[in-house]
Amino acid sequence: MRHFINARQLILLILLLIAEYTFSPLFSFFKGRVDLLDLLILDYAFFWSWERVPFFALVIGLVRDSLGGHLFGIETLSLTISGLLLHWGAQKLEREVFPIRLGMSFLFVLISSLLSISLGAGMETSQNLSWGLIGYSFRTSFYTTALAPAFFWMTDRWFGRSLLLKQYRLFH
Repeated sequence: MRHFINARQLILLILLLIAEYTFSPLFSFFKGRVDLLDLLILDYAFFWSWERVPFFALVIGLVRDSLGGHLFGIETLSLTISGLLLHWGAQKLEREVFPIRLGMSFLFVLISSLLSISLGAGMETSQNLSWGLIGYSFRTSFYTTALAPAFFWMTDRWFGRSLLLKQYRLFH
């Protein structure tokens, strides 16, 4: 049985946390942003363990809540619910097909973002649900999904997955 997270994944998580919270303005453009931690969850679902993705999303949500500026629990709940939906999609759909993978990526980021802003609007008094926030969610989903193939390519090289996948396909 594989570990929940290995050393390289932990290093990648730390690097993405630093990038997300330090260089966030660089990833924000045209009233949207690239969500690097969502890309990590997607990478985990598609290439590591779709069975454990809800728990991994819960852990990322707890990390994000402890570092973020929202009411504690909003990111955890939204990522856990989105992770459960991603788990279901990864189980039912052919996740090896590139367009399906992109569609699942877009929907995961969109649902996670919409849940986060909806919960934030419902629980925090300083934020109201508006069309601007909904548009922000769509743009963030689009930008994150557009970056997903490059991110998956980078993690394939980092973890050396390409050769293992080719060998698996030959003998399966």
